[in-house]
Amino acid sequence: MRSRNPYPAPADIRHYLGAWSAVSVIQYIVAEAAAAIAWAGYEAYSYATNVISDLGAAHCAVHNGRYVCSPLNWLMDGSFVLQGVGLIIAALLISTTVLRVAAHRTAVQAHERLAAAIGGAAARRHPAVRRGHLVALAVRILFGVGGVGLIAVGLVQEDVLGWLHGAGALAYFVSGSAALVLLGVQWRRRTRAGWVLVALGVVAGASTVILVVTRLAVPFPGTLERGIVYPITLGMVVMGGVIATGARRTRAAVRRERAAAAARAT
Repeated sequence: MRSRNPYPAPADIRHYLGAWSAVSVIQYIVAEAAAAIAWAGYEAYSYATNVISDLGAAHCAVHNGRYVCSPLNWLMDGSFVLQGVGLIIAALLISTTVLRVAAHRTAVQAHERLAAAIGGAAARRHPAVRRGHLVALAVRILFGVGGVGLIAVGLVQEDVLGWLHGAGALAYFVSGSAALVLLGVQWRRRTRAGWVLVALGVVAGASTVILVVTRLAVPFPGTLERGIVYPITLGMVVMGGVIATGARRTRAAVRRERAAAAARAT
């Protein structure tokens, strides 16, 4: 009888779904652009002076000194929720082992052999894998926290319950930027994408610090906020792309090995 899961990690369906869930957060850019085009405020929506949450405001009214009116607020809020769900799915499905080694098949196999030889729990405590395992686990937790924060942002608009909306956004900003830096440092020796993640995380983290210190009281609050959100979004796409590529390469390698084995058998 054929196995339901003929491919090993990272090429199994679990990691494919996790990787593409991470990539799916890019839908936010499309939703933001559509909501901005439909803006019905007294003045045109500005990516520089209007914050992103203005596009999801529930009412047409003055909020924080700005008149906000977004007919497609449901689209923007739905996008926040979907983005959060994508983060949570990625955090749940992408295993710590695969995340730790940037979906390198040989490294995953080496860990599995080690686990088989000395036991799964003992393998995680092995000096060669313990630090990386803890870092990858922390990244998964941080992405999960960020996902919950985004869902709160989408379900509770800035002009409905501002403190909860802001808390959700801050949770996403902090956890997302920290996760990218940690993951980038972990990946830097395995893929150049690691350095990209570090750079994106540093930009998002620095922008978050400025946002907290100034409480967004800067000439271009929209620009500052997008200096956080865009790098985190791009970082998630890069992470998902690396894991999806690793899964595709592993599947191709497994197919070649099976074809070679079948040819030898005949």
